[in-house]
Amino acid sequence: MSGKTFKEASTIRTNFHSHTTRCQHATGADEDYVLAAIAAGYSHLGFSDHSPFPYEDGFVSGMRMRIDQYQDYLGSVRELRERYQDQISIHLGVEAEYYERYQGWLAGQLSSGTLEYLILGSHYDLPEESFYFGEANTPALLRRYAEHTIRGMESGLYRCLAHPELFMISMERFDENCAAASRDICRAAKEQGVLLEYNLSGLYYQSWRAGAGYPTPGFWQIAAREGASAIIGLDAHNPARYVDTRVYDQARKDLAALGIRVADSLLPCAGDSDLAV
Repeated sequence: MSGKTFKEASTIRTNFHSHTTRCQHATGADEDYVLAAIAAGYSHLGFSDHSPFPYEDGFVSGMRMRIDQYQDYLGSVRELRERYQDQISIHLGVEAEYYERYQGWLAGQLSSGTLEYLILGSHYDLPEESFYFGEANTPALLRRYAEHTIRGMESGLYRCLAHPELFMISMERFDENCAAASRDICRAAKEQGVLLEYNLSGLYYQSWRAGAGYPTPGFWQIAAREGASAIIGLDAHNPARYVDTRVYDQARKDLAALGIRVADSLLPCAGDSDLAV
């Protein structure tokens, strides 16, 4: 970081989970995210918009960028990285589903150096996006999410599992079935070296708070017992998410109180030196 005007390590803030308007449900120009992150004292910003997939059957997703937008996304992030290199480190990744059909394509994006990292965003178990895991409300559907998500972690492609408690959005409370699925996920994350994302976006959707929602205290208590590690993610769908640094700093304190190790980076070279308690 020599020569860069970054915050000292004691006040470090990083976020590797930022979207763009290409996903069809975010707002703000790409540069606006960068400027907001700099103003809020972030040292690293990772763009990780919802990955496109090279669909061959004409399917068009309503919640991810199209494959014909991919090069524009790559070019935009690279240009911003160059322009603001003296003020913030900008990184290039995507949030991607685990679809066995497209794992080879994703692996190629990493091996070629096109992308620096992948976040596992387990929203659907099929490319046709017929069932949203956020609607799971039975023990069988909770198991379906856990089993599919664990297969994704076992693929070895993903550095992080985004909003691991997504499957509890429609649950009225954190019950024994939620706990069982949480244990399986946390154990797999520990075994596979996948970071669990302490996703702050759930705090902004108050309607979820009547149910389990996320971040879910019961889940993170299990994560602590299982020895899983975490990373804090804004899951920013608008630049304003960078403004409220109190929420981010409180998340660090909450995870520290649980004794959960917190990573500051999703880059493949990151090791224990990037972990803090």
